[in-house]
Amino acid sequence: MSSLHIRAMGEPAASLWELSASQIRELAASLRPTPGGGSISLLTATLGLALVQKGASVSLKRAGEDPARQQALSALCEKIPEAMEAISRLVDTDSQAFQAYLKARGLPRGTDAEQSRRSAAMKECLLQATRVPLASAKEVRAALEDAAAAIDLAELHLLTDIFGGVLLMQAAVRAILLNVDANLLMISDSGTIAALTQERREMEADSDARCASIARAYHARMDAARDHRSLSPP
Repeated sequence: MSSLHIRAMGEPAASLWELSASQIRELAASLRPTPGGGSISLLTATLGLALVQKGASVSLKRAGEDPARQQALSALCEKIPEAMEAISRLVDTDSQAFQAYLKARGLPRGTDAEQSRRSAAMKECLLQATRVPLASAKEVRAALEDAAAAIDLAELHLLTDIFGGVLLMQAAVRAILLNVDANLLMISDSGTIAALTQERREMEADSDARCASIARAYHARMDAARDHRSLSPP
């Protein structure tokens, strides 16, 4: 067992963002309950959006004499960091929500009163641990709008970075929502299950539709560039 693995079994860091990439990798592979799929997926979504920001920022520097494009890229470059920060905060929020559930599960249950308090705390924390990934997926889905704008505005040679970021974000949404599936198995109220299931399905469908639209825009620009090159004289 590596030293990092041993450390991972001890007191967790205050934030995943305080750790190196190799430490996060070791923690994700360790026996600790967190970080799990939600936090790791959100971290991935943040990096995907960072690629979108890179593409927009470099394109802004090369926007040339097109004022409208310059203005649109400038606005995009100012907007994306806010979304990155919001998603970044959710990386730790996801872990904290699950840790709260584990803490509630560990409450005393020796008496009827203790069992009642423990049961109520577990239900509340489980619902919160289910709402967090739904809110997280919604945040990433909203950031896909910025990625769509970047695909339309960015320099051609940066489209692969941007679209790669989009694919990471789409995968992150799907992976984040798997936490909802897991938690629904432990919720007993049928009305709550139905409402959360519907929200979860709509979020994934909406995200996939947005990514499909971005994919069409990406391939259209790449195909147009290839057609233009094939028609150009040698």
